[in-house]
Amino acid sequence: MKLHIYQLAFIALTAFTVSSCKDTDINDEHHYDNKLYISSVPVTEDLLIKEDVLFDSRKITYRLAAPVDNEIQVSFDAKPSLAATYNLSYGDNATALPEAFYDIPVKNVTIQPGGISGDDIIVNFVNLNQLDDSRRYVLPVTITNVSGIGLLESARTTYFIIKGAALINVVANIKENYFPIKWNSDVSKMITITVEALVRSDDWVAKRDNALSSVFGIEGNFLIRIGDGDRPRDQLQAFVPGGSFPPANHAPGIGLPVDEWVHIAVVYNTVNKNRIYYKNGVAVYKDQSANSTVNLTKNCYIGRSFDGTRWLPGEISEVRIWSVERTAEQIADNPYKVNPASEGLVAYWKFNEGSGKVVIDRTGNGNDITASKDPIWVPVELPQIY
Repeated sequence: MKLHIYQLAFIALTAFTVSSCKDTDINDEHHYDNKLYISSVPVTEDLLIKEDVLFDSRKITYRLAAPVDNEIQVSFDAKPSLAATYNLSYGDNATALPEAFYDIPVKNVTIQPGGISGDDIIVNFVNLNQLDDSRRYVLPVTITNVSGIGLLESARTTYFIIKGAALINVVANIKENYFPIKWNSDVSKMITITVEALVRSDDWVAKRDNALSSVFGIEGNFLIRIGDGDRPRDQLQAFVPGGSFPPANHAPGIGLPVDEWVHIAVVYNTVNKNRIYYKNGVAVYKDQSANSTVNLTKNCYIGRSFDGTRWLPGEISEVRIWSVERTAEQIADNPYKVNPASEGLVAYWKFNEGSGKVVIDRTGNGNDITASKDPIWVPVELPQIY
């Protein structure tokens, strides 16, 4: 509901801007009120309370509908008393952000003659990790004074929302993309492997004739993929020593859903011979056919196998490679987060960077990976609360 309100507010502001900024003809036959307004979105809601976030900043932009001949002086400041106005307007119950958690270094700016805007206003947020993550906070920042021109009252204030972070706030869409893995860890003789990943797709076929979707591994050696010639394109297949598993159509509901996050985990253990496939923490297939060590050193990828057509058609998060067999309880209890220092965790790619092509190995083992091109970074809130 809040999103619709934000959109309506933005549309109204956009309509004003467009109507006010229409070109005048040479004879200046069309007239309008030239006013100052904040051009940033009315509500910014991506500031998160997280253990590892000590500092963050956002900017405020503002402009005139058209240039003027005189110099314009503009002053900004936080106005916590407007928290009540925000709550009433947007149906929220946010608390005004205490002064100790923000700073506006420069509050006074100038629009030069002939210009329509000046330097952005920067708002710094500090020590957000000390806030109560069960509450929502709001920081209203408003234009307190402007000289030499009128002010559009309906667009003089912007609101910054600070809220507790979900366990996962951003993921990577790697459609038609892939990550070569250049291992820093020794993965040449793995006697036990557990592979975990969170994935979501709106279409596992994605208009491909040969719709195999690669998750992790090496073609012809050890590969976790979705689909194959013997099964629907939404069923996981682990191509590993001892033969592929699970069998096609092994159990009702074995296929992966669309438009829904699903946690997959595959265990391969040559000590006790276990080969297990878990879907959302539930073991849906198990046999004891693991029979040889695995070498992941060369030609290992996330999102690619055989050729460039077998990409993963969707989003990915929380990819973990273990040198131990994770138990059913461990897998079921930790789909969204694990301790990077966990025993046996060889590589841990959260895919939560939010920008760029590099995904960091959170274990500190140095197995960082770089995409073939920029992924599409997608904001999410996981786990989803209904």
